[in-house]
Amino acid sequence: MRNTPSLRLLLPVFFALVAWACSTNIDTSLDHKLCDAQKRCSSGYECDIPSNYCVRPGEQGGAGGGAGTGMGDSGANDEGGAPAGAGRAGAGTAGSAGAGVCTADQVKCDGQCMAMDAANCGGCNTTCTAPSHGGPVCFEGTCNFSCSKGFAPCGNVCVDFQTDPLNCGRCGAECPAPVGGSAECAKGQCQAACGGGLDLCGGQCVDFQSDPAHCGDCSTACGAGLVCSLGSCKATCAAGTTNCAGACIDTATSPSNCGDCGSACPVPAHGNPTCSGSKCGFSCATGFAPCDSRCVDIANDPSNCNGCNLQCNAPANGFPTCTGKVCSSACNAGFAQCPNGCVDTSTDPGNCGACGKQCLANEVCTNKVCTSTCPAGTQNCSGSCIKLATDPTHCGACDTMCPGAVHASPTCAASKCTLACDAGYTLCNGVCKRLDSDLDNCGMCGKACPPTPNGSSACSGSACVIGGCNAGYVNCGNKCVDPNSDAMNCGMCGKACPGGQVCIDGACGMNCGGSKTACGTSCVDTKSDPANCGMCGTVCPTPAHSVASCKDTKCAFQCQNPFIGCGTGCIDPRSDVNNCGNCNKVCPAVTNGTPICTNSQCSASCSAGLSVCGGACVNTKTDAKNCGGCDKPCKGLLKCVLGLCLL
Repeated sequence: MRNTPSLRLLLPVFFALVAWACSTNIDTSLDHKLCDAQKRCSSGYECDIPSNYCVRPGEQGGAGGGAGTGMGDSGANDEGGAPAGAGRAGAGTAGSAGAGVCTADQVKCDGQCMAMDAANCGGCNTTCTAPSHGGPVCFEGTCNFSCSKGFAPCGNVCVDFQTDPLNCGRCGAECPAPVGGSAECAKGQCQAACGGGLDLCGGQCVDFQSDPAHCGDCSTACGAGLVCSLGSCKATCAAGTTNCAGACIDTATSPSNCGDCGSACPVPAHGNPTCSGSKCGFSCATGFAPCDSRCVDIANDPSNCNGCNLQCNAPANGFPTCTGKVCSSACNAGFAQCPNGCVDTSTDPGNCGACGKQCLANEVCTNKVCTSTCPAGTQNCSGSCIKLATDPTHCGACDTMCPGAVHASPTCAASKCTLACDAGYTLCNGVCKRLDSDLDNCGMCGKACPPTPNGSSACSGSACVIGGCNAGYVNCGNKCVDPNSDAMNCGMCGKACPGGQVCIDGACGMNCGGSKTACGTSCVDTKSDPANCGMCGTVCPTPAHSVASCKDTKCAFQCQNPFIGCGTGCIDPRSDVNNCGNCNKVCPAVTNGTPICTNSQCSASCSAGLSVCGGACVNTKTDAKNCGGCDKPCKGLLKCVLGLCLL
């Protein structure tokens, strides 16, 4: 096979990648890697256009490289990792650094031609960065990154699909938490984890010591009129415990009934609820520390780096990182780390082709070269040649920055601002939603799950299901019924009473007795029945993400984890900007940005091209207090121009 000059030019890059991967244990496979701007992937891969990820073809083959002649061949690289178009190297070696005219795969530093790498990508000292669990890569003069073995890229971060409950098996696949427990991911499969002495039964965390439907084990249910006390079905509760709908509870220590029946303590991610002296608390898993109502990793969480609520700054075109309790940052793919921030060296007039390479006042930067005019189809925006139809920092006109949003990044299409949702989210009426779990957009935008009588609705796996039944009710045929009073399910699901009979305490009879009231064919206690609270037909309202209860003829409700009660409803403190971390804790407005709540913590989503500095969105190209980066003030009469302090 005939060799080509373009392949010769790429060989040093290939050698550098292989040597670097071996020395750092970085996986150079491009499985799940983003396609490049031209929708290309490494040899042996192809670009899946809808997802924009590199995938292996259905049939693997490829001749691979032969012994070669020192120039490499263009055979398929079935191991991945080489730049697009570069086959396996032959026996020859790449050219060494030296003076003179540099080749296309080299850069000149201090008069010497150096091989282009992640420290000199497209220009001298143009440094590529990478997120945690990843390493920088220079591909054809453009910065990118590759994830360590065992990790895969999701957007701009590297995650472990085998253990990450927010990306279990794939990007954006968040594991649902069971009632009374937390979610885990093991070997790429979602699992439920129960704490605080609870055990898993049918997707719910239950207490074998007190649950009348699972008394002693998952399969033992107490009969009519009996309660579950200390793991056994009995006629009355043991001393020091309270009868909570057939469960004998110590309300001073029970996280599910803390202080009163049905008063459940919230379950934080990476933690377990506790109840002591009838007051809720929580404990954190190993490696996590308490922070407000959360458990956080202060060693690696950029929102809590080395302490609760200590947020790392985020550069424009980049993202914050925290490693070993120390804040840093990394640039998005396609951007290089220069002294004045993450820049696109192909268009930045202050870093045109390389960090620090400035174009003259009457010049513009296009394709990494300073020139006098912009090419057709682009517009001169402060010295950068920009495609106004697609650039989110200059959308339709120079300096028109597209706003960001929660779970989304700003984009520009046909000169109009729009949003690109994070993995696992879908754009619904301008907001990014999870169609696999959103109660108002279940399976498709606008499809709301109907309410569940005597229970609550939920969206699981993009389908509407029963989220839980009210106290004393069980799921029979996808309906919440009371087996102690329902004539069609008397004592157990499907057991119907003969015509004219009613169901009392789980047994069929001719009439109700004692304190029971006949409501249709059911004998109920109007003091505790949420479907007949105080009188027949008075149904206790069930807000979204809750189950209703009735105590002494008064209605109440209990929110399902991780939702908490706030006013007359249940809110998600993990993501609600009006109730971030707690009820009525409103995230403050952000100038040139949008307030967001992530993991119960307020932060900002800035408009395209802006950096997060101390929680505010600023333009580090023009802000004299943050010139070229956060907390870099210009002194005296100096002004900030293109991220540089100048007179």
